[in-house]
Amino acid sequence: MKTILVPIDLASSAEHTLAYANKLAVRWPAEVVLLHCHHGDEFTAEAGEKLEQQLRTLAERLRYQQLTRQDGRRIRYHYRVLSGCLHDHVQAEAARCAADLVVMSLDYIDCGRVEAAGNHAATITGLVACPVLVVPPGRRSLPTRVAFSADFSTLDLNVLPKTSALGGAFPAQLQLVQFYAPSHRPERARLKRALEKAASQLTWPDITTHLVEDEDALEGISDFCSRTQTQLLIIAPTSSATLLRFFDVCYAKTQSYHTQIPVLVIQQNEQKPTTACCARCAQQALREAQAALVLGAHI
Repeated sequence: MKTILVPIDLASSAEHTLAYANKLAVRWPAEVVLLHCHHGDEFTAEAGEKLEQQLRTLAERLRYQQLTRQDGRRIRYHYRVLSGCLHDHVQAEAARCAADLVVMSLDYIDCGRVEAAGNHAATITGLVACPVLVVPPGRRSLPTRVAFSADFSTLDLNVLPKTSALGGAFPAQLQLVQFYAPSHRPERARLKRALEKAASQLTWPDITTHLVEDEDALEGISDFCSRTQTQLLIIAPTSSATLLRFFDVCYAKTQSYHTQIPVLVIQQNEQKPTTACCARCAQQALREAQAALVLGAHI
């Protein structure tokens, strides 16, 4: 059973987020779990019941305003109201309902703190094992053009099955995009092989590959999405710092294209440095290598 976990802060953008999740739930199909985390005054049972009723009212209104009666009846909703902050509960809640996808607003407000758009979403992405779909404000249809940007030469292998699993929800044209800097032109053949290998392992109905030269991959993907009128962007950042840069406030202020469309984040394991972490470790590694050489000479 597929499950979509939708954190709802009951702000104005929450309606657009749930509307998008509803469309996914019908197409996939999937159940929807609405999660509201209340931060502020002392939390009582009565307050919890009122908040759950607000979630039910929102879900029922959108069910019949947005969808046909047949599709609206098909969605099964579950409601969860908890005291505290989303980042304290989302990991356990995603595990509890076996969420296949988290859908949340780009402007989600967590713990009553208003931050730069995407910052709270970046935090949540690092806490859950499933992909996180970040939806900007505004009503939109499900995508017909999807772009997946990553360094496919170093891509974590667990990302590809997660991406394929979402093919049913987004049965659109998928464009795999590999960027490389001008200084890496001699590696074009290797990068192209990695790109084609990734495409062969994805069970998506329609895939095209693109090898694009650009000094800055983030600037490049925004331009690429704008040029191709991409309606959903998939990224696989290798660190929380990379993800935070993606949602940097400067891109929101300039209304960069990638901040105006839904972004699906599939988290990779953080890449570990290949160099020694300190001088002591380096010296220890050197001693072990020398000992191995001496041992080998006496065998």
